[in-house]
Amino acid sequence: CIVVIITVLVLIGLLASYIAVKIKNRVLINKQNKLKLFMQQVIRAFAKTIDGKDKYTNGHSLRVAEYAALIAKEAGYGPEQVDEIYNIALLHDIGKISIPDAILNKTERLTEEEFAQMKKHTINGYEILSEISIFPQIALGARYHHEKINGTGYPSGLKGEEIPEIAKIIAVADTFDAMYSTRPYRKKLSIEYVAGELERVAGEQLDKKIVDVMIGLIRSGKIQT
Repeated sequence: CIVVIITVLVLIGLLASYIAVKIKNRVLINKQNKLKLFMQQVIRAFAKTIDGKDKYTNGHSLRVAEYAALIAKEAGYGPEQVDEIYNIALLHDIGKISIPDAILNKTERLTEEEFAQMKKHTINGYEILSEISIFPQIALGARYHHEKINGTGYPSGLKGEEIPEIAKIIAVADTFDAMYSTRPYRKKLSIEYVAGELERVAGEQLDKKIVDVMIGLIRSGKIQT
């Protein structure tokens, strides 16, 4: 009888411990989810601030993030990685905060001096985001999304495998949106033309593997047209 009582008490103790751990974990998960939501909202707010500075590309950061997430998902990345890529892409142009409005909103062709200043948004963005030590990858998209496979990009002239994968994904998404949206100097280009241009520069300017994924998304109708 005593053994039975002891056994029951032990089982009750174990059950109580299990319930306490579950409650603690649930509270911790709730806190983590709230923190994640807060971070997403902050990042989204920053993206809107960036796009609001350039009246001709309003919504650009959000669209690039959505395209980048679609590419990542189609390429086989897991849900958490897709979320990370989305957030990284949202802030790829954060360095434009430091670029004068007169340059950002200029409708004519930029002078060499103005273009040199514009290119600094990659370094400036990297310096801003590199302060976020808990999420070091977030700075890579800002710094390297204008690098080209053949090494003619900026700011570092990286080529091929030297370019981080996230930057290659953002580069394809960014290039697509640049052509498939209205700009001050032209209207939105047709989806057929944009797809053709992506294929033309694949392997030279853009990563061919990622371009192939994007073309697949376009042809399957997963990209909203």
